[in-house]
Amino acid sequence: MKANELKEICENHVADLITAIAETKNEQRFLDYLDFCSMFHRYSFRNRILIWCYKPDATLVAGFRAWQKMGRQVKKGASGIPIFAPMTIKKQTELDEETEDDLDDKNFLRFKVVYVFDVSQTEGDSLPDLDTLAVCGGTRLLGALENFTKAQGIGLTYMSDKSLDFLNAAGVSARGRIQIKSSLNESQRFYVLSHELAHELLHDLQARRTLSTKVKELEADATAYVVSRHFGLQTQSSVYLALYRVEEVDVKESLDRIVSTASKIICGVHEMDQAHSTNKTVKEAA
Repeated sequence: MKANELKEICENHVADLITAIAETKNEQRFLDYLDFCSMFHRYSFRNRILIWCYKPDATLVAGFRAWQKMGRQVKKGASGIPIFAPMTIKKQTELDEETEDDLDDKNFLRFKVVYVFDVSQTEGDSLPDLDTLAVCGGTRLLGALENFTKAQGIGLTYMSDKSLDFLNAAGVSARGRIQIKSSLNESQRFYVLSHELAHELLHDLQARRTLSTKVKELEADATAYVVSRHFGLQTQSSVYLALYRVEEVDVKESLDRIVSTASKIICGVHEMDQAHSTNKTVKEAA
């Protein structure tokens, strides 16, 4: 398959998703996409769409040789999932008239089509548990998120319910400060903190002035949903998702912001947990 053909296929799938979200208000399709993004948050928007549409039940993908390095073989007859991969092309832009030597070479980024396979399409050696945080959860997971929040220069305070009841909210955020009800359990704290942190990362002063409350809440809620689902937390999003209106926001840009922010939080939580585990190991060995 040629890159321009795959690009057209991708654009059609994107259009279908936007129609489902913005016009038919298909909330379940939106949630299905967010569930998928929780596993593939590191991929580009186009590649996420392609993997989702070609194999919506995918959980972990890699190329043919990458699977071999992990001791697994792609099953005979398995159909690869086409995605885009970047490649750098060097182009001669000027020649010396006397020597015909290159005077100026420029690198251009292009994309080619490569094929990946889901783990369900392979067989061989068992894979290690790739996400111990999802298994541990609880205090460890919340602690990593709290540490990541503070590392962003954002203040975090747990307040009495009475202090926040007048706002009719489990948490609030503004100007680099987050306040959350102290009565919430750990899972609830994790979700609410993810939601408020998303506001701080997504919605600067200009965004808070230009975006409607519905759009801001949707983006924060969807971000928290992706983060929570990545770590295996069952959550019922209050999902303002059905409120998505195409006249209020560019849906594609909003989806990209949501997953990019969720990815930043997810990676940050993993990094903080790894740093904590390393420090703990060093102290125990001392």
